[in-house]
Formats: sequence, structure tokens, C-alpha cells
Amino acid sequence: MSETQPAVSVRYFLNLEESQDGFALATFGKKQITRFITPLVSIGVIVWGFMLGFTGVGRYYVALGIFFLVMQLVMRYWFLPMMFKRQFVKYQFGKSEQGIELFQDHAEIYANGRKQVFNYNEVQNFAIGKLTYMIELKNRTVVIVPKRAFEQSADQSVFENTFKK
Repeated sequence: MSETQPAVSVRYFLNLEESQDGFALATFGKKQITRFITPLVSIGVIVWGFMLGFTGVGRYYVALGIFFLVMQLVMRYWFLPMMFKRQFVKYQFGKSEQGIELFQDHAEIYANGRKQVFNYNEVQNFAIGKLTYMIELKNRTVVIVPKRAFEQSADQSVFENTFKK
């Protein structure tokens, strides 16, 4: 990678599916086990209720566990995706051009006509999703790059190898 010319340069517009994939990587994708903790706790409360006996106080634990489990499913699979879609349409995220350029010792992010420069040691987390790549910096900036933005597979492999630790 030379200092004057970027090794990889991509420009893109995110669509809704790519934004949702990137958001899932940024929230749920950090540690796969964490997305199962709260449902397991709810199932544990249900089991505890059956162990106490369904005729006594156990039925309240069963009802409470089922309520929490249903609420988690509603939030994760209906409410949050619906709200994400509304925000995406309202703020027209898909209409702003974004981009990233990789240099030898730093990268440049372009979004909303502004440029942000960061060094590679500032990358806290890098994740690969079905449709996108997610880069999280130490200052909590999240960059979502769609896989379709890469014209050549060589650019895509350079991009992946740059951020893999």
C-alpha cells in the first residue's frame, strides 16, 4: 500500500437490508452467546415455576417466564426491525454516499461530505456478516461496508486482511 494512492477505495450507498445486517453485527454480533442469555433466563424461570408446582406459587413463575420470553421475541423480531426501518426511511440513510479508502498506515472514511481519518490500531472490533463488514473504532464510531461495493475480489481480500487481527 502506498502513501499517496489508496490500496482500496470504495464508494457506496447502503440499502435497508445491508444496514440491518450491519446493525445486527454492531449490536448482537459481538459475542454470539450474549444473544441467548436472556431467553435462557426466561426458560429457567419457567422451569423453576414447574419445579415449584403448577398448582401453587409456581404458576406465577411460569406466567412471568412466558411473558418475558414473548416480550423478548416481540422486541427482537418485530419491534426493533420495524423501528430501524422507520428511522432508515425517515433520515434517508440510503441516500447519502459513503466510502472508505485504505492507505498504508491509516484509513479514511467518507460520509455526508465529511472525511474522518483513523489509524488501524484504533479498530476495536471487526466483524463479517452475510451482506456487510462492520468496523467499530475505539471512539465508538461504527462503519458498515457492504460486500457488494467491492468490484474485485482482490480488493475484498485486502480489505478483510487489513482489519483481521
